[in-house]
Amino acid sequence: MEKELETGEKTENKTEQNNRRYKAFISYRHQPFDRKVAVTLQKHLETFHPPKQLEKKEKWRVFRDETELPTSADLSQDIREALENSEYLIVICSSMLVQSKWCREEISYFKSLHNNSTQNILALLIEGNPGEVFPEELCWSEEIRKNAEGEEIREKIEVEPLAANITADSERKSLKKLKTEYLRIAAPLLDCHYDDLYQREQKRKIHRSLAVMGGVTVVVGGIGIYSSIMAVRLNEQKRLLQEENYNRMAVQSDYMWEDGKVTEAIETAVDALPDTEDNMSVFSAEKAIAEKLGVFQRENFLPVQKYETTSYITKVAFVNSGKNVVAQDATGVYLWETESGKLVKKYTVEELGIKYDDDTYSVKFFVPKKEPLKVIKLEKVSAEGSGQSDGELTSEMMLYGYKKTTSEGEAENPCFYLNSVDQVWKVNPADGSYERIEEVSEEEKKWHYDSDTYTYSYRMFDGKIARVYEEYEEAKEIPGMWNQNGNCSLIVFDENNIENKKEYKYTKEWDDLFDLDIQSISDKICYVNETEYKEGGNCENKIKAYSVKDGVILKDEKPLLEETVDQEKEGVPTVMHTGDYLITETNMGMQGEYTKYRIFDYSTAKKLSEVTVNGSATYMEDLAVGTFKKENTENYTDILFTVMTKEIYLIDVNTGDIIYEYTFPSSIINIDYTEAGQILVTLENGKEYMLFVNGIEKGEKEKSVGAVIHEFASEIDASAWYNDDELAVSGNVVYRYQDLTNESCEIIEEEDSLIYQTKDKNVKYSDDTKSKKIKPVIEKLQEKNLVSSVFWSHKIGDYGYLFGRDGILYKVNKNSDGIEEQITIKEKKEDDAEKSEYVVVWKTQNPDEILLQNQDQAWLINLDKMEIRYEIGDNVKGQFAGYSQKENKVLMKNWLEEKYWLCPLYTAEELKELGTKWKNQTD
Repeated sequence: MEKELETGEKTENKTEQNNRRYKAFISYRHQPFDRKVAVTLQKHLETFHPPKQLEKKEKWRVFRDETELPTSADLSQDIREALENSEYLIVICSSMLVQSKWCREEISYFKSLHNNSTQNILALLIEGNPGEVFPEELCWSEEIRKNAEGEEIREKIEVEPLAANITADSERKSLKKLKTEYLRIAAPLLDCHYDDLYQREQKRKIHRSLAVMGGVTVVVGGIGIYSSIMAVRLNEQKRLLQEENYNRMAVQSDYMWEDGKVTEAIETAVDALPDTEDNMSVFSAEKAIAEKLGVFQRENFLPVQKYETTSYITKVAFVNSGKNVVAQDATGVYLWETESGKLVKKYTVEELGIKYDDDTYSVKFFVPKKEPLKVIKLEKVSAEGSGQSDGELTSEMMLYGYKKTTSEGEAENPCFYLNSVDQVWKVNPADGSYERIEEVSEEEKKWHYDSDTYTYSYRMFDGKIARVYEEYEEAKEIPGMWNQNGNCSLIVFDENNIENKKEYKYTKEWDDLFDLDIQSISDKICYVNETEYKEGGNCENKIKAYSVKDGVILKDEKPLLEETVDQEKEGVPTVMHTGDYLITETNMGMQGEYTKYRIFDYSTAKKLSEVTVNGSATYMEDLAVGTFKKENTENYTDILFTVMTKEIYLIDVNTGDIIYEYTFPSSIINIDYTEAGQILVTLENGKEYMLFVNGIEKGEKEKSVGAVIHEFASEIDASAWYNDDELAVSGNVVYRYQDLTNESCEIIEEEDSLIYQTKDKNVKYSDDTKSKKIKPVIEKLQEKNLVSSVFWSHKIGDYGYLFGRDGILYKVNKNSDGIEEQITIKEKKEDDAEKSEYVVVWKTQNPDEILLQNQDQAWLINLDKMEIRYEIGDNVKGQFAGYSQKENKVLMKNWLEEKYWLCPLYTAEELKELGTKWKNQTD
């Protein structure tokens, strides 16, 4: 009976929930990014369609105050009513949430409606650590239980909020993660698992993409369904369903490519091409393979291996002379063999034996401090003086036709280090073994008041690992009481040889935070960043330098340097040591839109200059500034370069004058540089540039020349390189790229290329636009507004074909009074008006196909299905320059390199063979 009542109670509660006006209430602070996330999340949830298999035909309505609240004199009453009518509460958690009185009251009131339980409360973490941003109201719940006497009692228990996490180092990346992470919110709303929804969402994308396939796929699908129902023509039905499935896979390949899943995209495109015996054509798959493998290029930059984790990757590196790859995500650190892709080990909190009450601690890795390379060697394959802009608003003239080969002075990184909270381990990548970097001696432990709880208190500054310990002595008056005596030591480790360490002694008072202020130290000088509190709650920072003598920091003597930084105006300074200089960096302006640099001579602490630049300084763990010595670069002075979000500034260290500013079209995610004046820049948009900073004369501010070295397949989140290998991170996958030679490409001499550019009318369709037969037809169609200006026309078989200024190929019906079909060959651009006039149509060996050439590109088009099989040529790596019908080969040219080559006009079988070969290589 009791069980029946309980079941009835649950049913009643469920009915009550279903009758609520809102599925969820979104609680958030009205800050710009919080609001942007709230708006996007509301849109995702309200347009979400539950999977059919769940048999829940719900269309959710989600409350967000700016979209739902009417004008009211009593806002709090409207909020209460909305909370009362919401089944779930979604809390957007940012760093300022705990300071929001209204958000915390919303959580408390919602809990009061649900027996003080957090069961129906979901959290979306958008910045910060959970332990810091979750308000107290989210972290406890009440449960009703019976005591030994059978009495019901309420018990307050700590809980871990159910949370989705979109934290990232930029708003764009966070919103990108929200596209899938919102499913973690939707899953409990549907009472199902996140993985089920995620897989369903991927399938939904594929089905939705069928609309792009146009009428052919719809007809095929209709025939397939009809054939299934009528149970006739079973063989034809099977063939059509297979073709539809292949088309889906080809479209899925495009989605994967856009999402940065590069190897998966190519593999899916290869699988989407039918085998010869299937007797069908899937042009979308041919197009996908031709584009992604770059079959008409002499060399392609493609992935050859991938390494996968379980969460978004934040950092990646080569170690052990390129023999291993190491990456870090929210769950731990991964170590793989580079060539085989075998996972050597995953390092987690559990693996390392770390036990904390707060499970938000994670394991991170770092490699020895990045030093400048001697030189990066480039192989110049372009003609002398050739170059062009990369077309993406980069402020430089960027040359194509350069290839990075080898480098000298590259850090081998024979090992790497793991750290979590206050512990550090050295890892041997060869076998994955690890050990703590030191064992504290008993002699050292005796100075600690409780040796049983002695902790390894490590920190990193200036690219070094350091540890502080303080001496304690037993109080004479009270035996067993230990007090700090003021004597301290700073232990600094040599990362490349951890057995080597230096000890620097100093004294301090019990409340002195001197050890935390240390920013850089050598045998002669120590730099600190001290915070001083003023009346009224204001703070200021003092950058100080103290002499170091015989291993003792002379902090009680007058500082060699004392530079004041007003926190209210500039914030807390970042201190960096690069080459012979110490640099401080502060952000200024209302939104941190300016960055100020102070430059000091490291050995003397003498201030040399300061400069303020436009833009926000980037947070790069490895490198934010660097210097070039004039004797290595033939510049007139030593130069400081600073890395901003999208800019790099060159600054005269002695005067603070800005020599030049490089502006890039996307955020900078990785930097390497050489002593000789080369800066290797990798951008979020997937482009890798080389800048040349040498031979600068005083007063000269002319544009420098750079080079585009590589272009990854898509946007990337992080990168690294070693010799011929490049790593690119996309989401939770690391892809290893290499330059691959196209074996189908045949290099020919310029004089031999003329036969493939023949003017023989037998291999080209003439332009009959002004002929007596075609001209009236065009005018009639233009009167009906069916076609635009026509640049080429010809009758092939029973149909007329027109190519217009709008980039569309029209198929005129047999009566010549209407358009039977049309396809967009290229999207019209404002500057294409004149370019579009150069149109040549080549005859191929297949009478149902043409090669339509517009300027330096060509499209292989099947006239029967009016579909593009694939596109040939671009303006950078290789332009379409001609065709041989006899040999069925296309002529390609790179005007920068002044080189010609031939490639076959690939059949579906040949593309399948190329794709399969690539798959076997990567496997």
